[in-house]
Amino acid sequence: MGIIIPVKVIVDGDCLGEVLLVDRRISFYGEVDPVNGVIRGVNESVKGKALIFRGGRGSTVGSYIIYGLKHYGNSPSCMIVSEAEPIIITGAILADTPLFVALDYDGLVSLVKGKPGGLHARHKQGEKHVELEEK
Repeated sequence: MGIIIPVKVIVDGDCLGEVLLVDRRISFYGEVDPVNGVIRGVNESVKGKALIFRGGRGSTVGSYIIYGLKHYGNSPSCMIVSEAEPIIITGAILADTPLFVALDYDGLVSLVKGKPGGLHARHKQGEKHVELEEK
């Protein structure tokens, strides 16, 4: 049994993937390359990852970039945020990508940063938490 992280489920679905923490707001339009699945500036792939980030910012086109990640086979396994605003919610629905709001986002970030060896995240549809396990 891993560490249980309580979440508010926005878009439910199964999630299993390596945790990728980008502790800032992301503008999907301009910062994320849907064809290659990479966050520019961080130069990390989101494909199959449990993407943890503060929330979205910027253009409404961001919803379509999230959908584009799915279209090109590069979508994250799930997204865990501090705040789920309409652009991120719409993109998650279009891409059928699970989306959760961490009830203690700052605690989650501290936990992830404290595990330099990395973590895996797991969520089963219907649950109200995400489970984190060391790799």
